[in-house]
Amino acid sequence: MKTKNPKKVMRILTILCIFIGLAAVAVGVVATYMEEYIIAVAMLLVAVWQIFNFRQWKKTLK
Repeated sequence: MKTKNPKKVMRILTILCIFIGLAAVAVGVVATYMEEYIIAVAMLLVAVWQIFNFRQWKKTLK
């Protein structure tokens, strides 16, 4: 299946990346409050990975 507009797909993935990163930060904050430090660290790693993905996709959109 061929996409009609690859830039539109990249923009949607970028927006999804931002939402995933924000959700990971929110879960990490709640996990820290509940003293579930392993979950908090895992969510921090997810958020950092999403920042990395966002930067890559931002370069692709230019």
